[in-house]
Amino acid sequence: MPISLKHLFHLLLVVFFVLVAFSVSEASQQTTSPPAATSDAVYPDAASFAADLQGISQAIEKDKSAPADLAALREKLPPQWKISTTDANYSLSAEPLRSLLRNAEKEKDPKKMAAKASEASYWALDLASQVKAYADAQTHPATNARSALEQILSRREFGSVHGPSKLDLLRQRIYRWIADLFSRLFRQIERYPIGAKILLWAIIIAIVVWLAVVLFRYWTKRTTLEQLQAPDSVAHTRTWQEWVHAAREAAARGDFREAVHSTYWAGISYLEDNEVVRKDRSRTPREYMRVVSNATQLSTTGRKTREALAALTQVLEQVWYGRRPASNQDFASAMQSVEALGCQLQ
Repeated sequence: MPISLKHLFHLLLVVFFVLVAFSVSEASQQTTSPPAATSDAVYPDAASFAADLQGISQAIEKDKSAPADLAALREKLPPQWKISTTDANYSLSAEPLRSLLRNAEKEKDPKKMAAKASEASYWALDLASQVKAYADAQTHPATNARSALEQILSRREFGSVHGPSKLDLLRQRIYRWIADLFSRLFRQIERYPIGAKILLWAIIIAIVVWLAVVLFRYWTKRTTLEQLQAPDSVAHTRTWQEWVHAAREAAARGDFREAVHSTYWAGISYLEDNEVVRKDRSRTPREYMRVVSNATQLSTTGRKTREALAALTQVLEQVWYGRRPASNQDFASAMQSVEALGCQLQ
């Protein structure tokens, strides 16, 4: 059926209005939504990238209450940031920051929107701080670190720190030579079981001989220490009264160790004068006790003499041989023992 001019006119009018409406809609979309960045942002160094991040953080803080401005900032972000450094080339995605801004735009409450926008700002600022620290580390040459290390090691507390000296190196070579010698020796011994047994017994015998020598020297030294010599010459013999007088003089000047020593010899001199023991100043205190025990073991008086000499010897050994600090009480105890032996003290 043929189309009339009226219908054709109406059809053309509808098409015209549809085209106008589509053009207006596209224009409004272009005015409300800025074009998104489609290319990556490239930076010649880390310092410039850090500066750009600081600018982005400041812009977010400035527009954190305006959703349209936040959307504009988000759309301007590149897909990736590319940084060139002396070490390598790095690529960082901007999607985390874009996601934080998108979450801020969705908030209807201005306070919540500002809070989430601040999170995005802090994220950019923190990344800028990390990048700046990396850039600062790259700008300091290794020579500065070397000089700083040398300056630290030159301090007084590191004065004893040094490398091995020639003597240390020589000692190390000697130790290494000895270790290699024993290593070769033990490898040779493994081939001959009988030789290994002989060497083992030789080592055991050497250890036993060494212990015997050490014990012999110890006993010899101990016997020498046990010998008690009078402070005066053997040719000159004091009476027991003179020994008591010397003991009191030593006590008066505060030398109680010498006072106890002289008191002991006063007791020995008294026993010699009474022929309880024979004069022999080479005896040790223990030998004097054995002689007195053998000479007085049958009488009651002899028992008291043995007890008094034992008490006197005990004080002497503690003060003279044991090196225990002597006191006035030690001197008084020694004098009581001498008086118990029979000395008439005034």
